[in-house]
Amino acid sequence: MAAGGGGGAGAVVGGVAGDAGVRLDHPILPGLTAQVAVLPAPRVSAFAPLRHRDFRLLWIGLVISNTGSWMQFVALGYLVDRLTQSPLYLGILAFAQAVPRLMFALVGGTAADRMDRRRVLLATNLFLLISAGVLGLLTATGRIQIWQVLVLGALNSLVQSFDVPARHSLVPQLVEEREVLTAVTLNSVAFNGSGIFGPSLGGVIIAAAGEAGCFYLNAASFLAVVAALWVMTVPPQQAPSRAPLSDDLRESVQLLRADRRVRRFLGALLVLSFFGRPYIRMMPAFAREVLHVGATSLGLLQAAPGAGTLAAVLLVGRVSEARGMGVLLGTATLIFGILVAAFGVVPSFHVALALLVLIGTAQSLALSTANTLIQLAAPPHARGRLMGLYSMVTFGGFALGSLPVGAAADVIGVGPAVSLGGVIVVLLAIWFLPRLRDRER
Repeated sequence: MAAGGGGGAGAVVGGVAGDAGVRLDHPILPGLTAQVAVLPAPRVSAFAPLRHRDFRLLWIGLVISNTGSWMQFVALGYLVDRLTQSPLYLGILAFAQAVPRLMFALVGGTAADRMDRRRVLLATNLFLLISAGVLGLLTATGRIQIWQVLVLGALNSLVQSFDVPARHSLVPQLVEEREVLTAVTLNSVAFNGSGIFGPSLGGVIIAAAGEAGCFYLNAASFLAVVAALWVMTVPPQQAPSRAPLSDDLRESVQLLRADRRVRRFLGALLVLSFFGRPYIRMMPAFAREVLHVGATSLGLLQAAPGAGTLAAVLLVGRVSEARGMGVLLGTATLIFGILVAAFGVVPSFHVALALLVLIGTAQSLALSTANTLIQLAAPPHARGRLMGLYSMVTFGGFALGSLPVGAAADVIGVGPAVSLGGVIVVLLAIWFLPRLRDRER
């Protein structure tokens, strides 16, 4: 789980600096303020949130569950590439996963604000457990077809529309306010850091036992997060709104319209996700067409960005003021684009691995920083809805972008298609960077 972001000192219009931090005045609801203790020195330890029992339980459960999810991610891409031998179908899979996420992101965010987040997560993880088991059974019996993969992918994405906002918005209930940024980054490690072991192990299992083995293990891994959620004692969240659902959805739009900071943070993420991150979904075709390697090496390629995430958790802890977060977001996005553009034209397996580690660092820095800025900018009662928007942009942008990148890869090759996306990220990041800096003044 990757927790959310928010605004900060200079990033918040109406923010008032004080001895204990920065008091943030929300632009929609005058008088609503929040004392953000993450801003002042001393800096928070990168692992401070783990001293909280409930956060620690959830984090450990997510490390295990996300390891299984990464195994399934690698196996699913390998399965689609094996069945179709076409990068376009990798893009179609991502598109099928994007549509439900885009359609239900705001509804899922509203549910996270209205319902008990722990119970939402219990329900979603149990569904994902069953889904992975069904996928494993179909694959093991040789009955799997591409349309089944697409349908299950779409259903999983629909469920994740409720899962992701609930996970993001649960984190501030489990840690102190000054620890939100480090908790966000640790949750990014739980997802991306698990990407070190999950893809590597997934590649080995695919080579030894086929894709079904990964799907079965992923189903079992969900038991870890279900167990953690079952024994947690979550502090009560703000009383849910009794207004009609349409009112909450309307307020989500109003929040976005009124806060230019949040629009720009989301805009930078959209650039990164739509044009740059499709390299992840294209990896099976890249491994086969460009690097000429098999399942085990594909697992290592998918694992490399996770190693970069571990570096990001140490780097982001050095940003003790929100004034630096906007610049960090823009700079990380720019560097990410440069690295993706270089990755697409590198024919060497070992150089590709090194670049992917750096790509993972830049990507995690950008996602965690934007997540935190948005989280801190959101009023507690609407945090789930803004996290729904965050999920819609990060996952939806990545998945939608994979379709045109996959189509381009069928025409010009997967390497040039990935590089072209990186170049576009660089150009748009150059345009965004001074505007993100402006938000800090």
